[in-house]
Amino acid sequence: MPQFTVDDDLAALVEKLAKPKPFENLTFNAALRRVLMDLAPKGAAAGRTVVDTASVLAELDHLTFTPSKKAPSPNPAQWASKVPELRELRDVSTWAAICKALGIDTRGDSARRKLQSWVIQRNANPHNKNKWPDVPSA
Repeated sequence: MPQFTVDDDLAALVEKLAKPKPFENLTFNAALRRVLMDLAPKGAAAGRTVVDTASVLAELDHLTFTPSKKAPSPNPAQWASKVPELRELRDVSTWAAICKALGIDTRGDSARRKLQSWVIQRNANPHNKNKWPDVPSA
């Protein structure tokens, strides 16, 4: 039987969709089975512990998934390439990596927004001779 690695966010989603009762401890398999049973057609799933994968797949074909309405984040590597101090650094491909390289504590907030306010403060300091480009908005 193949084994799969499951990311934490996916496991949390399965747990949420399984709707466990208060103080109910579900294994990932039990939670996933419950979610799949909810997706199965009601007549086919009634009283069964084994899911008919063909009927579940047929049911999923009829579902329409709406794409995220969130705007994509601007490219952090492209912005970092405009800053001479950051060009030499490795792995500045994410906003969080740039913040980490600069020692900016994001504390769970958006790294891009934290960097944006940090750059504004840095550019306002008269001791900094070269101004950094503004961090792009979303």
